[in-house]
Amino acid sequence: MPKFDQLAYDRTVSLKVDSLNLMDKSTQPYINYKDKVTKLTIRIEKAYQYAKGKPNNKIITKQWLIIKNPKRHQIAGYLKLWKEHKIISKSFMTEAKKTIAEGFDQIIGLESGLIKGKDK
Repeated sequence: MPKFDQLAYDRTVSLKVDSLNLMDKSTQPYINYKDKVTKLTIRIEKAYQYAKGKPNNKIITKQWLIIKNPKRHQIAGYLKLWKEHKIISKSFMTEAKKTIAEGFDQIIGLESGLIKGKDK
């Protein structure tokens, strides 16, 4: 089991908060937030690369792969949908936030040691 990593924990909490806040803006035109989407996507990629580079960190790395995959129902998929549809309805956004928050919470739980995983 990997040791607690304060940086990874803080980064994940920050990305969760920033992702959910950006989702609140998705009821407005995507073009207005294109730069913020790009910056968030880069930060998520950095978090993934950081997790990937740590020894005995396969479970967390797999969670980051899910979060950053634009074909999944996590933040990358949501941002892709926003780009394609230009504007997201408030009701869809509200429901999607629950799923996306859970994805980040999985990593937060693993990073904090609240969720035990077998990393081989």
